[in-house]
Amino acid sequence: MAGLRLRLAGAALAGGAMALAQPPLGLWPALFAAGPFLYLLWARAETARAAFLTGWAAGAAFFGLALHWIVEPFLVDAARHGWMAPFALLLMASGLALFWGVGFALAAALRRFGGGPFLLAAAWALTEFARSYILTGFPWALPAYAWMETPLLQSAALFGPYGLSLLTLAALLAPGALLERRRRALPALLCLPALAGLWLWGAARIPEAGAADASRPLVRILRTDIDQNEKWEPENARLFFERLLALSEGGAEPPAIVLWPEAAISFPIDMAPEAQAMIARALGPAALGLGSLRLDAGPGGRIEVGALWRNSFFLMDASGLSTPYDKVHLVPFGEYLPFDAAMAAIGLKSLAGLGAGIVPGEAPALMRSPGLPPFAPLICYEMIFPRETARAAEGAEWLVLVTNDGWFGAWAGPRQHFEKARMRAVETGLPVARAANRGISAMIDPWGRAEEAAAGERALDARLPDSLPPPPYARRGETYTTLALLLLCILSTQGRRRRAD
Repeated sequence: MAGLRLRLAGAALAGGAMALAQPPLGLWPALFAAGPFLYLLWARAETARAAFLTGWAAGAAFFGLALHWIVEPFLVDAARHGWMAPFALLLMASGLALFWGVGFALAAALRRFGGGPFLLAAAWALTEFARSYILTGFPWALPAYAWMETPLLQSAALFGPYGLSLLTLAALLAPGALLERRRRALPALLCLPALAGLWLWGAARIPEAGAADASRPLVRILRTDIDQNEKWEPENARLFFERLLALSEGGAEPPAIVLWPEAAISFPIDMAPEAQAMIARALGPAALGLGSLRLDAGPGGRIEVGALWRNSFFLMDASGLSTPYDKVHLVPFGEYLPFDAAMAAIGLKSLAGLGAGIVPGEAPALMRSPGLPPFAPLICYEMIFPRETARAAEGAEWLVLVTNDGWFGAWAGPRQHFEKARMRAVETGLPVARAANRGISAMIDPWGRAEEAAAGERALDARLPDSLPPPPYARRGETYTTLALLLLCILSTQGRRRRAD
């Protein structure tokens, strides 16, 4: 029992060290301190159960540290939801850690076929892929995000975050094979020069930064600083609306489009003709893209008592207000309650506080306005999903993300959310214009480089970068590349077993 406790404590220490590699710290060398140690703990686990507990302990520490910001949404309305905060972090960390535990146990169960770091990396990466889809998915804090401030970020254009995560896991576990058995070391250590080669390729792929092309459209991206506790007070609605208008006006050059954040205003813009008229007067010929909640119309287009809400994006230009894009992938517990009938029975409501919650849209949208290339709008949480972003990007020449990061606190949460937009830009080869409340508003080019708005309430004027031809990941997705890498890992373990026999 004492030995098991020491193993679990060591695994937790290694998992915590791996969390240091995630944004905002980005201390990627910590991976190569934690990885070999974690591999040795797994290799010395005598049963699949012991391996499961090893992986679970590492995952619980990793997710507990990397996702510590998950308590922030519960503190927005602390009187109502504050008591849930510690339980939310505990349940989130321990629940996500189950995926790591399953990966470690699966690799241990298959160890008789050869074992080694490739096998563990393959099983681990497979469960990381699974957590991106099971129960609507949560692909946050993938191993690939450790490389955001390095040239390895460019590898996402080749095989996306899951292929890069697999290679990362294989490389960080590889030195453990050198410590365990020399006959396993050479094949595993080949992952290290592979990473080095991709590092050099990524550095060569990024062009030198030059002056912005003056012929490209000028995009004005707002960064607001509105407290969540004040945002929805009825007496503040006009004040915040006028602040948005003031930020949108002026400048040395009129923009082609102004972007406001998610739920930028606290009233449905499609039901506010006076507000639309004020926007038209303030912005002149410029288009406006904004997030707005809207009530779902019933039969005949009537808004009836008990109508449900949608989280929407509108484009407004000289032709008026567009058909809205309705957010497709909603946030569980934030925008809707899973098992809502059971939750309502015990008095729980979504954090958005909109009665029965928000209902999802049906499909991505492609929006057009005179003087602008076609773009695909996405709302907040949606851009953390690589394949959903890639599907939405079909036919688009740039992406627009509106988000309210006021839910995520002031440090790790907003930065981690922002880094996902940078990786989506690399994966799709498209620039991303990101407008945030209390987060990071920026123009991101197709290589993931960002021009960020300063803190506080600001308007960032940035030229829209050119898009790139669709990179391999955008064309083929992660399916073939990830399966090929997993197959390579499995075949390598088989080869070692035959040589041992």
